[in-house]
Amino acid sequence: TLIELDLGYNAIGDAEAQNLANALRNNQTLTVLYLSWNQIGDAGTQYLADVLRDNKTLTKLDIRWNQIGEVGAQYLADALRDNQNSI
Repeated sequence: TLIELDLGYNAIGDAEAQNLANALRNNQTLTVLYLSWNQIGDAGTQYLADVLRDNKTLTKLDIRWNQIGEVGAQYLADALRDNQNSI
């Protein structure tokens, strides 16, 4: 069972973040996801934020050193406010 996934330094952009977000919708085991040092922008952050609203399994998300702007940061803030888990 996969509980931790490190995808840092993989040139992941918004399209790949969307694919990852779709995969996370059915996640029931992954608790830690590292996405640092990629190319995720505001659009990719929105996809991830939408999943975080409902995901109850993920407890750590590392998205440092991406291309997330003010808009993406707001998507994340809203999602984390709405989420009831301990991320």
